[in-house]
Amino acid sequence: MISLQVTRIDYSGDKVLVKTPSDEYIADKVIVTLPLAVLKSDEIVFKPPLPDWKQHCINRMGAGCIEKIAMKFPTKFWQSKIKGADFFGHVPISEEHRGLFAIFYDMNTEVKEGPYVLMSIITGDALEFRYNTSNSNVMMSCLHLLRNMFDDVPEPLDYWVTSWGKDHFSRMSYSYMALGSSGKDYDHMAADIEEKLFFAGEATNRRFPQTVTGAYLSGIREACKIVERGYSIPDFEGSDAAKS
Repeated sequence: MISLQVTRIDYSGDKVLVKTPSDEYIADKVIVTLPLAVLKSDEIVFKPPLPDWKQHCINRMGAGCIEKIAMKFPTKFWQSKIKGADFFGHVPISEEHRGLFAIFYDMNTEVKEGPYVLMSIITGDALEFRYNTSNSNVMMSCLHLLRNMFDDVPEPLDYWVTSWGKDHFSRMSYSYMALGSSGKDYDHMAADIEEKLFFAGEATNRRFPQTVTGAYLSGIREACKIVERGYSIPDFEGSDAAKS
């Protein structure tokens, strides 16, 4: 069940029924890893509806966006001024540029030979610029800024621009405690429902939210939770992992 869009999760019976536009799957347990913003959208139907304590938690927590641009260069031209630091900042020339490439990170501090990757972020009101222009225009704007700050800035060998806020299956980059929420909401997000629906993802990890590490660890946490409660993992025929 890979690359299929889930439309409905029915946990009203002894088994959990997961539906897609073309098929349906039956499971004993399901780990839900939907981003918080997708849960907020109510696009996926739960039957019965999620209990109030879970839904209120989803509604209270915040889902924020931050976009990134990574550019690969043949030289570390920024070291002429930065002198070994692994990041540097940029003060915008006007208020309308606030949030646009405010900080840059050297992603290859331990690498002695190129290419080298420089990453920057787009936040706040500047997200409107990102979502209303092409990846190449974002790159050119960032390159223009760098050339105003440093000498001898070469053309990038490659670049990558994220657009999580416009990704239908993400719609966000990170969770946060919005006004009225608290750290306990992360714990409530992680709580299972009837020992059939389990929840993972960065928004369920109170200790490491907003990180890939937190998301990864939450998946291990839920898998362990299922096993510790006495559910045995099926020994799929031909599975090396199952035999080890």
